[in-house]
Amino acid sequence: MEGYQTQGGYSMNPKDMEKAIIRNLVDKTGRSLEQWLVVLRDTDLSRKRELKDYLKTVHGVGHFQAQTIVKFYFLD
Repeated sequence: MEGYQTQGGYSMNPKDMEKAIIRNLVDKTGRSLEQWLVVLRDTDLSRKRELKDYLKTVHGVGHFQAQTIVKFYFLD
């Protein structure tokens, strides 16, 4: 599988990108994945889109970060 070109000029496949997003969550958002899952559990929201929009608008989380957090929320 081919990777994706990143701003730094190196390639990452989707799984590596996801791992990097999770690894950098604390630095970028101030919370770990586990902490974000608690935040989502404390809402009355249940749809993926609602949860992503909530993270983005209320907490200022980036699109791909929100998408990754919500993915793991539904796997939990």
